[in-house]
Amino acid sequence: MLVYNGAAHNHPPMELKPVVDHDESSPTIERGQWGSKAEFILSCIGLSVGIGNIWRFPFLAYQNGGGAFLLPYVILMLLVGKPMYFMEVAVGQFTSLGPMSMWRCLPIAKGVGAAMVVVSLIVAVYYNVILAYTVFYMAQSFRSVLPWEDCFEWWGADPETCYVRTNNVERCVSVEGNLVREYMNITNVTNGVLIVANNLTAVVPTDVFTSRYDNCTNATQTASQQFWERYVLNITSGIEDLGVIRWDLTLCLLASWVVVFLCLMKGVKSTGKVVYFTATFPYLVLIILLVKGVTLPGAVEGIKYFIIPEWHRLLEIDIWRKAAEQLFYSLGISWGGIIMFGSYNKFSNPVHRDALFVSTMDFITSIIGGIVIFSVLGNMSTELGIDIKDVAKAGQGLAFVAYPEALSRLVIPQLWSFLFFFMLFLLGLDSEFALLETFLTAFYDEFPRSRRYKIPLTFGICLLCFLVGLPCVTQGGQYVLNLMDTYAGGGAVLFIAICEIVGLMWFYGVNRFCADLKLMLGHDIGWYWKASWLVFSPCILGFLFIYGLVKHKPIMYDDIVAYPTWADGIGWLLAMLSMAQIPIWGVFILLKNWKNPRKAFQPERKWGPGDPVEMQLYHAHNGGVTNLGFQGSDSYRY
Repeated sequence: MLVYNGAAHNHPPMELKPVVDHDESSPTIERGQWGSKAEFILSCIGLSVGIGNIWRFPFLAYQNGGGAFLLPYVILMLLVGKPMYFMEVAVGQFTSLGPMSMWRCLPIAKGVGAAMVVVSLIVAVYYNVILAYTVFYMAQSFRSVLPWEDCFEWWGADPETCYVRTNNVERCVSVEGNLVREYMNITNVTNGVLIVANNLTAVVPTDVFTSRYDNCTNATQTASQQFWERYVLNITSGIEDLGVIRWDLTLCLLASWVVVFLCLMKGVKSTGKVVYFTATFPYLVLIILLVKGVTLPGAVEGIKYFIIPEWHRLLEIDIWRKAAEQLFYSLGISWGGIIMFGSYNKFSNPVHRDALFVSTMDFITSIIGGIVIFSVLGNMSTELGIDIKDVAKAGQGLAFVAYPEALSRLVIPQLWSFLFFFMLFLLGLDSEFALLETFLTAFYDEFPRSRRYKIPLTFGICLLCFLVGLPCVTQGGQYVLNLMDTYAGGGAVLFIAICEIVGLMWFYGVNRFCADLKLMLGHDIGWYWKASWLVFSPCILGFLFIYGLVKHKPIMYDDIVAYPTWADGIGWLLAMLSMAQIPIWGVFILLKNWKNPRKAFQPERKWGPGDPVEMQLYHAHNGGVTNLGFQGSDSYRY
């Protein structure tokens, strides 16, 4: 007995066949499914919980009001994140199709799926470069002395500008600020020097003032920073000068792509087994680092910077925009990966529970990651007697400069360093699987016969991405990577998300979509989901996207190096490469149906459950195709 739309339907026993491609023009080729529920959950966690949870979320919170940043993040997760995550994984499961072919429900919106595939492919190119950095640092962790512990000449440290932070080494540019903080509340100084710094004043004893300036250093970069910029990157002055290829990084990049290929070559059958390790082991490392971090002296002070709220900053719209971008970046919404993973599920899987669990795990991991990072930075700040804002860095600077420097101060620093970078590699590897598999699944769904050539196709796309990513491992590669990350994975994803939810909920119809889910899950969908899909998500995303366009500023690297105008133009071209898919495919579908344009807005006859048995029952229950207004029906309605 099956329950469709609340009605029970008895039918004779039928032999259930493997999930197959239901394109009548294609041969029946098995599409594949997850080997178990655990494989699906772990793969989704692997996609959502990535490197950004460790280096991007903690610093965004610290930079944007601490605990106050968490409030808009949680609100947006409840109003937008969880509902859209559920929507994507559910539509993938319902159709057993990837992000392009699932738009059989609304053919004119097929470009939304194409845009997701393009974004995933672009991000896959530069994301693996970051994995190459982690491989490089893992290898360096086997040295008897970590190379970023000191200003070693063998890696090219400049003795004039390089210094090692200790509690008896102070930069001259920081002397006055430090003295003001130390003496601002002391009023009984008689023979002193008046100092003004950061809008604060203090009278400092003359001998202390003289001694501090006599013993300070004019060096400008820490050993870890110079190791990153001079040895790892050997960075040039700007994107105009890419320099030469860094062959050591190229080998690391090649190694990363080899690992990705070996894990992906058999599709979800192989990645489903790999994630048992790659999605769970990072949590073991994270827990080890958490226990170690919170027990260090000064850890509490560091954690305070991460969680203490600045409530007045909630009125800043920019914080809400950054929270939304981080939410999409972290969960992987509108990148196509969630739809792709859902498409390999069994039709009756209780997907709503899975969506809630994975999105909650993603948030919890971000919080744990923040505590891990800032507890160690707090320890470093306390031991050196410097403000934590002087050690906290954004993005890659946090992962490859600040945190390694802090780890180098611990007992057995090689062990902690290796564990940290191995954890980052595994976190990123799972996300890389999803990015590549999104493209491959879309390709297989569009050309089902190609599934028999999975290994050569996977090898070909990995090789192509490796070659395209070579500019990112030149001396100026960081500028290229930053450009791709800013434009390919930022506002473009918000635009795709708006088109996605408007297409599904406004054009295909929220009631029709909920009826499909009721068929699949066996019960009605609550008002919370409908309200978010129909009103909250499109309105919030639309406002934040427009605000981002109005407030757009020319791209900078590390807030210091400005990009030339032509580079900014290339960035916009990268963004348009994905966003333009939506109108291009829309026009193509309209031209294809020029005799009857209405077909572009009607579900195709092939729309429905991926399982052929469920597909037959779906159409039979709906009177053939009439009730849902499929192409060829005279009763089409939204």
